[in-house]
This record gives sequence, C-alpha cells and structure tokens, in this order.
Amino acid sequence: MRIGGARYPFVHRAARFLRQGRPRTFLAAVALLILLLPGCAESQRPAPAPLVELVESVPEETALDHPAIRNTAEVWMEMLGAARRTIDIEQFYVANTPDGALEPVIRQVETAAARGVRVRVIAEKKFASVYPETLARFRRLPGAEVRILDIASILGGGVQHAKYFVVDRGDVFVGSQNWDWRALSHINELGVRVRDSLSADAFSRLFDFDWALAGGIEPSRAAVIAGEIPGAFPLGIASTGGVDTLAPVFSPRPLLPLGARWDASDLAELLDRAVDSVKLQVLSYGSYPLLEDALLRAAARGVRVSLMVSDWSLSPGKQKDLKRLQTVPGITVRVTAIPEHSRGFIPFARVEHCKYLLVDADRAWIGTSNWSPEYFLSSRNAGFLINSSRLCELLHQKYAMSWDGPYATTIDPDIVYTSRRRDDGGGK
Repeated sequence: MRIGGARYPFVHRAARFLRQGRPRTFLAAVALLILLLPGCAESQRPAPAPLVELVESVPEETALDHPAIRNTAEVWMEMLGAARRTIDIEQFYVANTPDGALEPVIRQVETAAARGVRVRVIAEKKFASVYPETLARFRRLPGAEVRILDIASILGGGVQHAKYFVVDRGDVFVGSQNWDWRALSHINELGVRVRDSLSADAFSRLFDFDWALAGGIEPSRAAVIAGEIPGAFPLGIASTGGVDTLAPVFSPRPLLPLGARWDASDLAELLDRAVDSVKLQVLSYGSYPLLEDALLRAAARGVRVSLMVSDWSLSPGKQKDLKRLQTVPGITVRVTAIPEHSRGFIPFARVEHCKYLLVDADRAWIGTSNWSPEYFLSSRNAGFLINSSRLCELLHQKYAMSWDGPYATTIDPDIVYTSRRRDDGGGK
C-alpha cells in the first residue's frame, strides 16, 4: 500500500497545515486519516477465498481456462504455505522436473518441513519405482515419512488412485490432479478445496487408514486405528451465495474406513434423482452396471444425458461401450482431443483428465475415479458430493467450455477409432 502522493493526499495536506502553524487543522486531518486508512488498506487486500472452492488446471495453448476458477499451483502453494502442524499427502504418484510447474510446490513442502511441519506421504506401489526421485527427496526431509501402499496385495488387484492432501487436519484438496508437473501445465483437471475441519477430518481418517495399511496392518485393525468418520454429513458450509452442502465419499467398497460412504452407491442415487440433465466428464468410461443402468434409467425418463471422455479412452472394449451409449435416445457421447504443444509431443499429457458429474442445476460430484468397475471395487479413490447452485453454475460453464469447444467431437458408432498415443516409449 502506498501512502501519500496522488493516491493518499491527506498526508501531504496534514503536513502543510502543520508547517503553516495550524495545529488544530493538522489534528483534524490526522484524525480523518486514521479513519480512512483502514478502509484504504482493506480495499487493496484481495477478497478471501470461499471455504469451498473449485480449482482447475488447463493445458497451455488452449481455450479452456475459466477466469473465475483459480489455478491449481496457486491454491496448492497457498495451502502448503499456511501449514503449521501437519501435511498429509496421498497420491497415485509424484512426477517432477527441475524446471517444471510442480517444483515450487515440492519446495513449499520442503520449506514447511524445515519449520517443523510433520509431513507424511503415501504413494501407489505400481509407480513408486517409476517415479522414485521426488519420493526420495521427501524421505530426506526432517521428520518426514513416506510409505508405499500396495492395494493389489490386499485385494488381489487395484491401485491407490486417490489424489488428495490435508493441511493441519482442517484444509483439504481432492481432485483429478496428480502431483505431476504435466497436471499443472498440460492437462485439463478439476478439483475442490474445502476449508472445513469436519470435511478435512474425514479425509484425515482415510489417510490414517491407508497409512496403517501401508505399514502392514490388516484392514480391520487399520479401521480401528483410523477411527470412525462422524455421521455429520451432508454438511452445510456457509458461502457468499448461500450454503454449500458437502459429503465426502470414498472407494473401494472393501477398504472403507468406519462410517465412510461408498461413492458408487451415492452416485447411482444421485443419477436416479435427476430430472432435467446429467453431464459427466471422465478420462475413461467402461460399463459398470450399477452406474450405467442409472444413466439408462435417467435417459428413459427424459433426462438429457451427456458423457464426455478423452481420446485416451478409445480402446476396443471402451469404444464398444461408448458407441452403445451413443445409440440410446437421450444420450450423447463426445470425445475430446487436445492438440499437441507447440514444442512437440509430451508423454502422458495434452488430455482432459477431469472427473466430475453434474445433475440438474445444483448437484455435483467431484472426485478421482474414472467410471469403470475397478475404480469403485478395487482401487482407492475419493471425492465430494456437492449441492450448491453457486459451484454448479461454474461447473456447468466449465463443462460447456469443453463440450462446445474446438476439441470435442460426437462419437460415431460406425467409425473405428484409434486410441491416442500417450507414451514415447520411455515408460514415464
């Protein structure tokens, strides 16, 4: 804030009164200045973020950036910079490069650990050996611990696919964003930040459950260690536009903490209550009767159903499922293809990776699951059910930017598609 000059002339005016020997006028000017300065300072201060906030990443060189939704790196840096006691991170993997967009985030974690914040990290076993470098950095931090979760060894299949972190057990982020430099610069992503102690506590208990599992403790004992998620959900959180109602939901069904809600059953119920429209965006879709039947029921009663997937989702089996849905009256399927970057091919990037559902004007789900059976039955995933006209208005706008934008085309049942190349052969 700049005092004096053209912006705050009261300081110069008061000084002139004093030089002219007019102390009473000087005192009056000072009093007025004291009254005005707090308001001036307040006007320069950015408005605080809402307690429930959508967060996006968009690929460079695309037209997908929503001006009213903050970008991921900004929000993550803010959350981690405010940590005073704990940072608990559960990720599919952590992929960083020295000059990439994730590096400042990693440094923010290191700075937090240096000031005494306890850092715990859980990563999926499948990728821990593919991307070991940053996990090794975390292990070297004072007081930090890293554990590798092998869900496949517990359930006979599946992965730790959730992407969330909790700060001081009071501030939680969950969304499609992996801790990957590409997720911050070259992928369309969507998440939600919730600054609420009950919501964060639910995710903290999920983390404690998985932390115990990753430490070799069997599931029933891990559930006791983590404790029960309170039955206070759905929970109303006041916002400038009214009340945002939230409920955390998790999978897989066999590995839920005590008191946790299984996302698939809640999603089916949400679809069955649709009266006007259903809009779903996921990276990939594979037929799962619990959810697909609910989509079909919605279309049969006249609900307009739209499904948007990425061009990574065109394997023969998934292509067959998508084409079958496209032939159902009332259902439209579109596929998005993000152009390559001007610098050339980037492995595992240039894709729409969002995972969210919109039902009518005010209900939504934002999570980490693609829509195939294994994501709900054998893999760890997490998300929020949301009832909020304020947030859903933004979500409908974001959805339209992809659905109506230059990167989406309606799938043709008569065309045999080729799935998009993701890898350069290097395995990373």
